[in-house]
Amino acid sequence: MTNEISIIIPVRNRKAYTQQILSQLYQQISPVDLEQISVVVVDDGSTDGTQSIIRTQFSRVHLLQGDGSLWWTGAICLGMEYARDKLAPNYFVWLNDDIVLAEDFISQLKAVCASPISCNSVIGGIVLDQTYPDWVVFSGMMNKQLIRSMDYFSTKETIEVDALNGNIAIIPRMVVDQIGLPNQDRFRHYGGDFEFIMRAKNSGYPVILSSKLQATTDYQVSDFIRYMPPWMQWYVATDNFHRKKILQGFTNLKCHYNIWHMVNINHYEVQAIPAWKYSLFYLRQIAKLLSSSFWRSSQVQVSINDYFDQQNAPAAIIAAVFKEKSREKAAVNR
Repeated sequence: MTNEISIIIPVRNRKAYTQQILSQLYQQISPVDLEQISVVVVDDGSTDGTQSIIRTQFSRVHLLQGDGSLWWTGAICLGMEYARDKLAPNYFVWLNDDIVLAEDFISQLKAVCASPISCNSVIGGIVLDQTYPDWVVFSGMMNKQLIRSMDYFSTKETIEVDALNGNIAIIPRMVVDQIGLPNQDRFRHYGGDFEFIMRAKNSGYPVILSSKLQATTDYQVSDFIRYMPPWMQWYVATDNFHRKKILQGFTNLKCHYNIWHMVNINHYEVQAIPAWKYSLFYLRQIAKLLSSSFWRSSQVQVSINDYFDQQNAPAAIIAAVFKEKSREKAAVNR
């Protein structure tokens, strides 16, 4: 069996999200396209009835099962392997389950895959916030800066970038044939998308961000805070419970700033990283975290404001970040 496009979606215990995105896909995939577009869902050990919903409501889905140990990168790899061996697509498409696709997503996806640049480029899409539709929350990175505004596309539909988020990504078969799959051993959860796409770029494949591939997501204040640098999270934390969680994040493999992930993404081209690099990086991060409590408030505020500007954060999000911090200060001053 041969498909033009195989869409791969990793899921675990989020059946409402899974049901939502599959419904969207099959509403947009026309009967004519059903033989050309396949959907592969990798369920990593859900216990909430996700598999039952897929089997009863979406019989065309290729459902693969994990035992809870795959995590994001392992699930993506399993889905890509299955699609490569059983479906033989020309394009692999990564999708996260917690996004709401634009009404023309499938038509735009087909158009992008049919365009001349698609055969030898990795192409990503834009995820906008549902409440603030001008705010880009997931996309790509250029010159070590995350792309957070649609202003980048004021004069063109696509831009070349250095890396992409894995929420929406199109990978041509020829890229996979040459560089293999994402590295699930080094990047089990976070970083698997960045490492793979940077590896593709270093192998000579352009990495493109397209403004035509769009979705939205419900990006909460808590999401914004958890992606802030750890020392900024520490600064806005309101109690010791939250500060303890921040410290635990350095050793939690499902936290985006865990030491293993950060060291490996910084040295992704190095196959064997000595243990002392992890220890040194950890000590430096802890020292920065603790010392930030003694920095001049004006210095801290400038750094945080610069970060908010880089993130294109809406004023209401910024206000919400500092709301609890202001309450804490008021309580201390009573």
